[in-house]
Amino acid sequence: MKNILRILLPALMLQACSKEIDTETPTLEVVAEKSTIKAGETASFRISSNANVLSFYSGEVLKDYNYRAGRSVDLDSLRLSFSTSLNYGTQKDQFAVFLSTDFNGDYTAEGVKAATWENITSLFKLAPGNSNTAIPAGVKNLTSYTVKGKPLYIGFRFIVKPQTANGASKLWTMSGFSVTGHSILGAQVLADHKSAGWRVIQQGLHDPGRGAVIQAAQLAFYGNNLDYKEELVEDWVITKAIETGATDMGPDWGTGIKTLAEPPLANYPYTYEKPGKYLATFVGSNVNSHQEKKTIRQVEITVTP
Repeated sequence: MKNILRILLPALMLQACSKEIDTETPTLEVVAEKSTIKAGETASFRISSNANVLSFYSGEVLKDYNYRAGRSVDLDSLRLSFSTSLNYGTQKDQFAVFLSTDFNGDYTAEGVKAATWENITSLFKLAPGNSNTAIPAGVKNLTSYTVKGKPLYIGFRFIVKPQTANGASKLWTMSGFSVTGHSILGAQVLADHKSAGWRVIQQGLHDPGRGAVIQAAQLAFYGNNLDYKEELVEDWVITKAIETGATDMGPDWGTGIKTLAEPPLANYPYTYEKPGKYLATFVGSNVNSHQEKKTIRQVEITVTP
């Protein structure tokens, strides 16, 4: 008999340990006191639940239950703005703005020539004459120039022709450079003067300190003024690769509004700041070491201006 017990007891203990402890599916009911509210007004949700844990998704961007597995955000528009000034000289057609989607990052004269560059200078209003004040060139949408899966490069070209025949070179500056991406997340700076990753490519002979120069807050373009005034000079200043594709934002996350240690939650307030239609989602969870069971309730909230 003792031998039989020695055999049966470990087996019974193993069976008991391997059996999962069941947990109940939580009850959860949610009602909004008002289904239509004004922007800036607090929505009040009445809750009846025995869930150990509650979480809340407001339905706003980055807080949407439908994107709990992840989301990528496409740009609706890509905008470029900058300002220019010029002084001295009479030479024409020296300053130009270009875009490329097939430049391969070879910042040499050969690399520039191998790429396809779109001249977009005519989109902008450049400084018309001598001015010590930088004049805004406008804000232009570059979305139509982008190519899916390829970065965008922006280049500023400065040409000085032999000055006896074509007139003395002007001094150009470009400041206030900004590339912004616009999406459901709002406006995001993709590049500015400090983060543009400027690279200078010089072609032709240059007097000391002349040609394209990267300064603290602007690009400056100086023509030769000593030994090489009759040289043909072509300088480029080109940005880093500016990514224009979708951005992986990862999953949208809910806000924990009740933990296991806290008493049942009867009411939850939340303020919506922007007009729109939102699907507020409440997730009730009961969890143990073996299981997690959930109940989900959703309430549509309309926010007016």
